[in-house]
This record gives sequence, C-alpha cells and structure tokens, in this order.
Amino acid sequence: MKKVNPIAEQSRKWLADSLFELMKKQRYSDITITAISENAQLARRTFYRNFSSREEVIIYACTQICEEYIRYLDRDIEYSVRHIIEVYFTFWQEHMDFLELLAGNNLLCHLIDVSNRYWPQIYERFRKYWGEECSDKELEYCLLFNMGGLWNILIKWIYSRERENPWEMERMAGKSLRCFVKSI
Repeated sequence: MKKVNPIAEQSRKWLADSLFELMKKQRYSDITITAISENAQLARRTFYRNFSSREEVIIYACTQICEEYIRYLDRDIEYSVRHIIEVYFTFWQEHMDFLELLAGNNLLCHLIDVSNRYWPQIYERFRKYWGEECSDKELEYCLLFNMGGLWNILIKWIYSRERENPWEMERMAGKSLRCFVKSI
C-alpha cells in the first residue's frame, strides 16, 4: 500500500477546495490552473506536483466524496432496499452543493465514473445480506440495474426546483420498484 504524504494530501485538498470555491463564482471552463493555485495560496508548481489537469482535481474530489459515502454506509447495518434508498438520498442531500456545481458545469459524468470503481466495495456489503437469493453474477447485475435507476432519479432530483426529502424519495423509488416488479 502506498504511503500517503500528509503535506501533499493537504495541498490536494486545498487545491480541490479552491477549484470548487471558484466554481461557485464562474464556469469551470473559465477557471485556470493559475487561478486555482492563487486562490489556494499555493504555487502553480504545487498544483502540477499533485495534479496534471483541472479534470484530475474533479476526479480527486469525486473520489473523496465516494470514500465518504463508503464510510457513511459503514455506519449502518440495515440493507433493506427501502433503507438503502433513504440513506442514498440522505447522503446526497448533505452534499447537494457539490452535486449542483458538478451538474451546472456538465461534470456529473466524473462522479458516475469514479463511483463505479467503488461498486466492488458496495457489492460486498449487499452480497452478505442478499447472497442466498442471488448468485454473484445475478447480484452484480441487480445492483448495476438499480444503481442506474438511482443515478437517473438523483440527476432529476438535482435539477428539481422543489426537492422532495430523502424519505419521500425513498417512498417514490420504492413504489416505482414495486410497480416494475408487478409488471414482470
């Protein structure tokens, strides 16, 4: 396992925070590496020691939030579908500013790509809970199918003017799943 340099990690965090702070004021496409560095009060060479591009900063931030989501899941032991949906929307409601900045700059694709790398860890939690009813392959497809649906609901939720709370989102998603299952 690669050792993490705490000073480099702090610089990465400051640079990511700087980029997202700037994104609150201007479009991502207009933000320069010099602006990110100056706003973080770091030298431009520090940026390049840690990242090769602005996109890499976005990927770093998405990785950080996905790791936070894994820790968020670890606080829980209930894996019913209803509870999972509620936890999912509760977590993202707490990070709506982050989601809105990504969405407003057409960068949600990075979050989806990064989160897909975390599915094996999430998959292990579900496999233990649902393993008796599904083979590994069936469970993997089930999770991917459901994740696609949750992503699309999340994206609609991000763009909604009046957002439902996580419990209402769980109710609606659960109802749509029940209707879908009835139709099979």
